[in-house]
Amino acid sequence: MRRPAPSIPYSNARPVEYDHSDGGDVTYANGRAYRRETSRHDPDNTITPDEQKLLHQRRLEEAELRQARNDANFATALRLGEALRVLKGED
Repeated sequence: MRRPAPSIPYSNARPVEYDHSDGGDVTYANGRAYRRETSRHDPDNTITPDEQKLLHQRRLEEAELRQARNDANFATALRLGEALRVLKGED
């Protein structure tokens, strides 16, 4: 059985009561909340090595796509610049 929190003498302050019935991953001590060590590793939200490899591969593919898109935009800009020079009659 849990003992009631001690009162603070000569003050109007009341001790804070916490709801300990939730069974969560938080421990309360001296009015502060601490995460339990066992709650740090959640197997449902942990990335496996295979998933890390897949994420790395996706990151590389996205970088290649961005580079290809930038190269295509640069080539288009060069063609437009050349067309403008021809229109101006500089060539």
